[in-house]
Amino acid sequence: MDQGDIDDVIDRCVVPFYLDMMGTNAIRYGQPLTTALGDASRGVTPAQVTALLRDGWRPQVMGAWYSVTVAGPEVTTAVLHALATSRGALDAPSLATAAVVLAGPEAIEALERYFAADQAKGWGASGIIAAAADHVRRHHHVNTSLPAPSKTDQDTFAALLDVARRLRVASRGDGARTVS
Repeated sequence: MDQGDIDDVIDRCVVPFYLDMMGTNAIRYGQPLTTALGDASRGVTPAQVTALLRDGWRPQVMGAWYSVTVAGPEVTTAVLHALATSRGALDAPSLATAAVVLAGPEAIEALERYFAADQAKGWGASGIIAAAADHVRRHHHVNTSLPAPSKTDQDTFAALLDVARRLRVASRGDGARTVS
């Protein structure tokens, strides 16, 4: 993929959406954007999503959201790497959501790695990461060294998972407007 291709994807699929989808903003703004994001995701390839996930935090935010619509082994690997090497609360929530959706129990190592860095640096997303790991623990019966999350963080992560679910539905073009 050449630079012109990735620049086009960033202009079309990142710039219009990343502010509303970064951090936990997706909970507030993601639902109204679901149709537009679903439409945009239908024009994105796994190679383009992987390229977004290897870029800076803004493309990573949107690469994480688009990854749930174009899942595949290379995309999942890129999501896990982006999460493990994330540097903060702007992209970590979307990356954690995508990691849990795509990798399930295999997301634990990346979640734990990010959590340790977040705690050391004070980036501010450790609660959501703990909630993501707790979700994996409860649904896949996998152990994690992360502490139990607060109820607020559990609710926040559940809402992020709902955004991912809605985006998957919208990307198929089969009734995202009526999903409740």
